[in-house]
Amino acid sequence: MKKYMLVLLAIVLFSCQEGKVLSDEDVKEALIAVVEGETLAYMEKDYQKWASYWDHSEEVLRLDVSAAGFAQIRGWEKSGGSLETFFKENPEPIKSTFENSNYLIFHDMNLAWVAFDQSWTSESGEETVAKATITLVKKENTWKIISYTAIQYEEEGLDIDTLARD
Repeated sequence: MKKYMLVLLAIVLFSCQEGKVLSDEDVKEALIAVVEGETLAYMEKDYQKWASYWDHSEEVLRLDVSAAGFAQIRGWEKSGGSLETFFKENPEPIKSTFENSNYLIFHDMNLAWVAFDQSWTSESGEETVAKATITLVKKENTWKIISYTAIQYEEEGLDIDTLARD
């Protein structure tokens, strides 16, 4: 009887423990995988895969700033849900390449903020650069994007010394 009680006690103790605690590096790698996976899914025009990286609530916020102007969209249905039709009407994958660099990542158990530089090169060799920031929330143990900001800029026109004086 004692043997069965010890086994039962061991089962109860192990079942009450939280899942494996990830190291800081493991969490950062997981966040980078979400950031890059979301971009790759967009380029592949795989709506289901792309949408899986996003939270689908009204709190979703997307902000884009470029030479073409400024756009801010709030809510999944307006920002992400509406892209399903776009992907179907424009199914050709994007052939450009991208590279993310200079990651700056902060996180706690359920909230993360990832900032990075992103450079794109089109098939014709045209390059564009952007500063991007993504906020993620953990839902059901999975990181989901809730906010995305991208600011495109002209690299040669950026003078840090001038900006610092202003």
